[in-house]
Amino acid sequence: MKHENRSYQYQGRALWKGICGMLGVSLFFGVLLWIWVIVSSATHLVITIIVYRDAKKLYEPALSISPFLWAAITFAMLIGGMFIYWLMNYSNLTRTNFKI
Repeated sequence: MKHENRSYQYQGRALWKGICGMLGVSLFFGVLLWIWVIVSSATHLVITIIVYRDAKKLYEPALSISPFLWAAITFAMLIGGMFIYWLMNYSNLTRTNFKI
């Protein structure tokens, strides 16, 4: 009888250790996810602000797109939007034109 009781206690402890381990792993990945969200959001905002400020300096932007629209495009498609902005305004395909 005592042997059966110890078996149940051991199973209970093993189950408890498994649950605690799973919670620890879940907590770790949850924190890692939130760090990723914060860094990604900050990167989006910083690059969007950089493109917006640069677009305001252009005398005549490509296709007459406003700086606000360039910022929205860059925020929606971070790397792609930034590449399109550079391609249309700074590559050798276009002329350089700044406000003086």
